[in-house]
Amino acid sequence: MSEWITDSQDEQNFESLLRDADQIHIPIFQRSYVWKSKQLSELLADIDQVRSEVEETQFMGAIVAYEKPRRGNTVGRMRALEVVDGQQRLLTLYVFVMAVVECIAQFDKEEAFELVQEYLLLSPRRGLDINTRIVPAFADRSQFRVIWDRINSPSVLQDELAELQLHLPPPSGEADGDLVGQYYRILRHLKAESQVDPDEASEYLRETVGIVTRNLSFVHLKLTDASAATKIFERLNFRGVKVGVVDLVRNEIFSSLAEDPAKAQRVFDHVWRPFEEAFGDRAEAFFFPYCLIHDSNTKKSELFMQLRASWRGRTPEQMISDMKPLQGPFLAIDQTGHQPKSKEISKRLERLVRMRRPASVYPYVMSMLLAYENSSVAEKTVVSLLDALESFLVRRAIVGLEPTGLHAVFKGLWTQMKKHDVAEFKRQIKVRPTIQWPSDGEVVAAVEKRALARANICGYLLVEYDRDLKGDNPPLVPTIEHILPQTLDDDSEWAKRFSKEQHKHMKDLLANVIPLSSPLNSSLQDSSYAVKKDRYKKESMFTTPRDLASRWSSWGPKSIGQRSEVLAEWAVARWSDSL
Repeated sequence: MSEWITDSQDEQNFESLLRDADQIHIPIFQRSYVWKSKQLSELLADIDQVRSEVEETQFMGAIVAYEKPRRGNTVGRMRALEVVDGQQRLLTLYVFVMAVVECIAQFDKEEAFELVQEYLLLSPRRGLDINTRIVPAFADRSQFRVIWDRINSPSVLQDELAELQLHLPPPSGEADGDLVGQYYRILRHLKAESQVDPDEASEYLRETVGIVTRNLSFVHLKLTDASAATKIFERLNFRGVKVGVVDLVRNEIFSSLAEDPAKAQRVFDHVWRPFEEAFGDRAEAFFFPYCLIHDSNTKKSELFMQLRASWRGRTPEQMISDMKPLQGPFLAIDQTGHQPKSKEISKRLERLVRMRRPASVYPYVMSMLLAYENSSVAEKTVVSLLDALESFLVRRAIVGLEPTGLHAVFKGLWTQMKKHDVAEFKRQIKVRPTIQWPSDGEVVAAVEKRALARANICGYLLVEYDRDLKGDNPPLVPTIEHILPQTLDDDSEWAKRFSKEQHKHMKDLLANVIPLSSPLNSSLQDSSYAVKKDRYKKESMFTTPRDLASRWSSWGPKSIGQRSEVLAEWAVARWSDSL
């Protein structure tokens, strides 16, 4: 090819890719082939642009792959790639060549067989169970066999293929679907375009296969580690579905069963699927804390590499069983807030989930919960440590400290603690000069002066205060009502009580906000305090508004100052520094 679209040294066509890699593998449990007539029409338009010499080449985007470890029983050179992204394009090009082979075999079997040797099959070698140049995903293998059965038929190349000893992937998935459908579309197109005399038809087919294999290019991104794929997907706009760590893990687990589809399906259905589905949509978040628990020095960029190393020589069932004990602890801190053996621990976990704890604490909490489940620590110990963790996190949130730096604290904290008690937890935190555990004075100052109504922690503070008032504890998630409205109308009653400067500094203080149901909040808007107070008493399902209305007959700067003192005293006692 005389001219590439990009100046990248990694730009390739299908032909050059197959010179670099003997075999291209689609992860067996990656999604199935899904391209339909729309995508084929776009591909045919690209081919026509080259055929008509409008373009010399057409660019198809990026193919992302990493080198698949060589099987020890395979004799001779054997370099295989595992495709992270690009299976739709590569599989389409492959079956396009198959369709050309079927068509050209009607005129010249020798030329058709040469195309098979060059693009479709590997030559026989000992230890090679499958010798197709592309090995499709698990769901597409029965369709793949249907297409190959057409090529390996007496009317096409059955006699010639005997020399190459065709070894197809074992059938799996449905025998009819998008891959077979796409093949028939290509076949119909080729036959319609080559309905002329044999010489012209052969020339058309030769030209077509030349364009498909040499004039359609893509940038081949070669990963040193498959975990880098997630970073690449954040920066490139590919068609299709983003591949995440869970997809890479799934493929790694089942790669050893690629040649045993019956067992792979059984393990997938009865072991992997229940494990993955239990995460809901949060499986991606599990693997990093899981790895940190085993090696606190793990970097996200090394995540998949570490998993692979730790699983070397293990069966799929063993790999999943390694992760299973930490699944429950992960779900408890990530979403459920539930420890089945302990109501007291569950209370603390529920609060941590509701306050939207930073993900940096996951390895620490997961390790703690696993130790409890293994009877290594007592319930009382876990309860006290979770209380201490909550106090630390809430205090930091109140004073406005970002969670930056907490990853370094918590990634290996459980194993670093000499004793699993609160004193050691606080010592581990306070010996780190860059990590602040706010004092009572700092918390009081923040409650009295900081615009906490705009902070993420505000909703949690309002609910916890309401619950501490011993009311009905409604399950409804409240909205935040500003008693002094957020906007100050010059003609309102509020303008008589607050100057513009006072309004600016007081409207978003914690003392000026309360929890309300959304309908009640919406109906009050900028009403006077007299109106609000009456409706707080009569209509609020939350205790806080009723308590506030009974304590303060009017609402002005002095009232906000008084309530700020009440809330500050409550906060330092509720999240005590002397646990």
